[in-house]
Amino acid sequence: MNSFPTIWNVLHDGSIVKANGSVPGTVKLDVDIQYLRERFKDPGGMIHLTLVGCTRFAYRDYEDKELNKDFITDLSAIAAIELQILSAEMLGGLANITCHRAHGQGGELEVEAADVTLALDGGRIITLEELIQVANGYWEDFRARCKVAYPR
Repeated sequence: MNSFPTIWNVLHDGSIVKANGSVPGTVKLDVDIQYLRERFKDPGGMIHLTLVGCTRFAYRDYEDKELNKDFITDLSAIAAIELQILSAEMLGGLANITCHRAHGQGGELEVEAADVTLALDGGRIITLEELIQVANGYWEDFRARCKVAYPR
């Protein structure tokens, strides 16, 4: 899926706080990303991702990679880590998502799915384009605030 890295990159700094479903199958994620979510007029605090046809959802700490330990594939265990999304790229058909841990150094989340849908926690479906617009607006406002606070 070509838009896959884009979705994860737009959700930069968001934390995966809930994951349920099954692999293979459908995986539903709650992403806590307050700075974007509050820019939507709809009440709520999360953005939902639904990974359809998900065949891979696995996390491994960098330390575990060095020790050649296996990936964590239990969805609840991954959500309990509260991974903060940093960046993503496609590697061999997998979205390879660099994450920071709430308690610890960080690692990589590997995701493969046929499709993904986005929704606000109130149930309204949003498009990737809508999410990108909201994110771009946030970052434009952020840059403007920085210019005011730190003029050259």
